[in-house]
Amino acid sequence: MHVTPLSAATILAFAIASPLHAQGIEVFGGYSVNADYVQNRPAILVADQKVSPFFSHGSGPTGFEASFKHDVRNGLGIKVDVSGYSDTFPPGPAAYCQPDSSTAGIACGTGLTFQATGRALYVTAGPEWKIRRGKRFAPFAQTLVGIVYTRSTFMMNGSDVQYTNPFTGGVLLFTSAGFPPDRSIDYADAHADAGLALAIGGGFDIRLSRRIGLRAAMDYDPTFLVRRVFPDLTPDAEGRVVLRPAPNERQRQDHVRLSIGMVWRIR
Repeated sequence: MHVTPLSAATILAFAIASPLHAQGIEVFGGYSVNADYVQNRPAILVADQKVSPFFSHGSGPTGFEASFKHDVRNGLGIKVDVSGYSDTFPPGPAAYCQPDSSTAGIACGTGLTFQATGRALYVTAGPEWKIRRGKRFAPFAQTLVGIVYTRSTFMMNGSDVQYTNPFTGGVLLFTSAGFPPDRSIDYADAHADAGLALAIGGGFDIRLSRRIGLRAAMDYDPTFLVRRVFPDLTPDAEGRVVLRPAPNERQRQDHVRLSIGMVWRIR
């Protein structure tokens, strides 16, 4: 499924368009967390391709959410929602490998450290329905659709690289072209892409005054991005693992978003 800039602009234009009989405007801003369900792996093997896409999860423990809603009738309104997230992975061990003539068929330079970061920006729009909107406690439900833009970076370096120690875990970057066995290695790459995103869920508002309230919300946020498919690492008949570039495939990534903040009713 492909989302073009024109289709994204159409979604936003539809959401921002305010009906003549709008009954009110609500603005929300708050802290947000986006959790993914990507399986943790003791090692990531990358052959002849960028490493950063493997760290692009479309989520993050640090983020924000902001929204703008125009009421239409009886608590039903059109909402535009923007949220962004940052995910900084802790530094870990890495190895830079190439084929050789040994029994194992591979030689690795270890003693390297990697760092990776991921960023995600969601822009969605759609209907929100709030019940008991005149009461102190007012729950709401929403179904939003839009786009997600992700960007990830990967860096690997070491100043005392060893070519005798075995690889025990972390990131293994394999290149069939080979490389000079230098004692200092620096490598970096970056990746960006975009795809369809949904937000299905709801929450509740607690009125603190006539125009200000406290909001808590939770959504199921599936995304549909092109991601690497982790290769099969089953050894062959000779006990060797054949390293090949991981294929790309557009998949569904499951996320849960939690947000808390303040909501202002402008009119």
